[in-house]
Amino acid sequence: MTYSSSSNPHGQRQRDLETFWSDLRQGIDQVYNKENINKQRYMQLYSCAYDYCANVSGDPNAKANDLPKPTKKPMKSGNGKQGARFIGHELYKKIKDYLEVYLQRCRAKIVEKDLQDEVLLDFYTKQWSDFRFSSKVLNGICQYLNRHWVKRKREEGNKKIYEISDLAFVQWKEHMLTPLSNQVTRAVLKLIEKERNGEVVNTGLIKTAVESFVQLGLKGNAPEARLLVYSQNFEHHFLAETTSYYTSESQVFLQQNPVPEYLKKAQKRLKDEQERCDKYLNESTRSELEKRCLQVLVEQHLEIFYSEFQNLLDNDKNEDIGRMYELVYRLEGGLKHLKQLLEDHILRVGLKAVQSCQESKDSVDPKSYVQALLDVHRKYNDLVNKSFDKNSLFVQALDKACTGFINKNCVSEAANNTGKSPELLAKYCNLLLKKSSRINPEEEELECILNDVMVIFKYITEKDVFQKFYRNLLASRLVNDTSVSHDLEGSMISKLKQECGFEYTSKLQKMYTDTHTSKDLNDRFQEYCSANPAPNDSLQGFSVMVLSDGSWPYSRPSSEFNIAPELRTIHDRFSSFYDKQHSGRKLSWLYSQSKGEVEWSRGKPKTSHRFHCSTFQLSILFQFNHRDSLTFGELQTNTMIEKDKLDQLVKQLVTFNVLALSKLSTNGATGIKDIEVQLTDTVQLNLNYSNRKIRVNLALPLKSESKQETEQAHQSVKDDRMLVIQACIVRTMKSRKQLKHSLLLAEVMQQLQNFQPVFLLSRKCIGILIEKDYIERLDGENDTYQYRA
Repeated sequence: MTYSSSSNPHGQRQRDLETFWSDLRQGIDQVYNKENINKQRYMQLYSCAYDYCANVSGDPNAKANDLPKPTKKPMKSGNGKQGARFIGHELYKKIKDYLEVYLQRCRAKIVEKDLQDEVLLDFYTKQWSDFRFSSKVLNGICQYLNRHWVKRKREEGNKKIYEISDLAFVQWKEHMLTPLSNQVTRAVLKLIEKERNGEVVNTGLIKTAVESFVQLGLKGNAPEARLLVYSQNFEHHFLAETTSYYTSESQVFLQQNPVPEYLKKAQKRLKDEQERCDKYLNESTRSELEKRCLQVLVEQHLEIFYSEFQNLLDNDKNEDIGRMYELVYRLEGGLKHLKQLLEDHILRVGLKAVQSCQESKDSVDPKSYVQALLDVHRKYNDLVNKSFDKNSLFVQALDKACTGFINKNCVSEAANNTGKSPELLAKYCNLLLKKSSRINPEEEELECILNDVMVIFKYITEKDVFQKFYRNLLASRLVNDTSVSHDLEGSMISKLKQECGFEYTSKLQKMYTDTHTSKDLNDRFQEYCSANPAPNDSLQGFSVMVLSDGSWPYSRPSSEFNIAPELRTIHDRFSSFYDKQHSGRKLSWLYSQSKGEVEWSRGKPKTSHRFHCSTFQLSILFQFNHRDSLTFGELQTNTMIEKDKLDQLVKQLVTFNVLALSKLSTNGATGIKDIEVQLTDTVQLNLNYSNRKIRVNLALPLKSESKQETEQAHQSVKDDRMLVIQACIVRTMKSRKQLKHSLLLAEVMQQLQNFQPVFLLSRKCIGILIEKDYIERLDGENDTYQYRA
């Protein structure tokens, strides 16, 4: 065949376009009929589509729009000349017409067979799956058309021209989905309802149908626009149907079943809907679906939940409480009322627990009291951690309720003292850390118990009261060497320091350090005594604790005391040794805290006893080394002990039958406590004393002393508070210069951490500072204060 350069300048053979389309259409039929197409056939169809688009047309009716736009570098053909014109418009139109006819035939089958519900859905999803796959193959065959003609048209602004795959979806939407939308959606919703009712359904049909709605949103659009088909044709109807279904079900179920069973049902329903989203719904539906379900299953029944919540608490239904929390948690603001109900419940239970452990109006066992507090906290702390997943709202409710019943309860009201709880807590710590005749727990167990104590301590508002009592009791344990473990003492101080800071425990730490320093000092003194023996030094086991002034809760002795000659030698020897070790320091002996042992031997077999006595008792007993009887006045002169104190000591020794009063002035008294001892009364050594025990402890504290010490401790706390508040006021006013009354009190409250000052106490402190000229009221403004430098 010869070529004319005027009709075919590129030297190519012109072919009839209809021949191209005929071959291509046969291939498209094969694709949509799902016939097997090998690789060679696929390439033939691709080449056919390419040749159709790249053919040089001699048709005088060819449109200029079909020609490529001029460029700076014109496209080249294989022989280096200007490229061919694109004939894409005809091919695009023929494919569009083909798809339209194909889909009309598919829809006609549905109408012809009158397909409904699941049968319709089965046919629809099968046709969709086949059509989607075939359209993907067709898109590959027409890639040359997509890359050139379609791309150029869309760049020119023609948004109604699509890639072949998108064109197929547009045709499906127009000729299949739009006419059948209501029937398909209804069929899908019926299957979902059957599944909700417990029937086994083919979820694959639902998934494919839903995917068709999603995939019919074209890729080039915005995310919201891509899901518009899915939203309009399915999601809207699905959510409405879900709301209606669960509204009816929840109302019926609650009428026929108790609330705990409904909680399980609602929890399962919410889980089912989440799984439904995972199986076949689009992810965009999840949020709105959960919102609708919560509104219908939970929010509409909140009042019923709230009324049932108290019953669940009363009966310790922790699992059901956890279910209710998980449901209500998802609602905004739904937990506030549950939090208040829990707080009120814990407060009631705590007050009742304290009331049950109160032995009498004036007597409360510290161990029972603290254990009752711990039991309540432990129970509801577990509830908050497990059932409420440590939610901060319920942690706050627990803390607030515990603060309430720990600091203000029937015990504190009976004592008319809000510092009763910290006092009892300090005494409970003393029971734990003090040696006793009973078997003490192991250190690891005690460490755990002390951790529990710190839980209660955290809720104490008047921590200064605890500090005062704990310091007094710690001093007693250290001085008398009755601590279970010095390591545990240090551990407890560290816990308090971690909770309240260095300043809170500075004195406690110094006391603890003094014990170790004194041990080293005693070792050096023993070495000194061994190197420098003294005559008539018969004392054994002598040891001294040197206490730092200001750290220990002991004051210097206000009255004189004449120590017994038997003790004087070692007493003076240690004083001399200490003066050499520490020049410039002065020792003040605390005889009231000193103790010792004395052996009473009457020269007969099995009549020897060892008495554990206070230093005052030792001095009294030593008076009978050379005489069997003395007058009360002689005892006072020899020992220089105050009359009232000596009276108590003598009566105590008489009670133990070590001494006897030969001449008494009863004045109608019925017991030794009521006897008034005169200076002329004779005190005799009981030579007939007998006791099965060889060792006898005479240094027992007097009950009156214990009660007096407790009252003094509380009074000391009040005095300390006055000073602390005054210091805060002066510090604040010095910084601010002028301040209104309300603002001053607010700043003082903010600075005080270890107790909550009473309003009247703060006003009293302000009055004292005005009298001392630290501050003054401004003229004409009684509610404003000014600092005076």
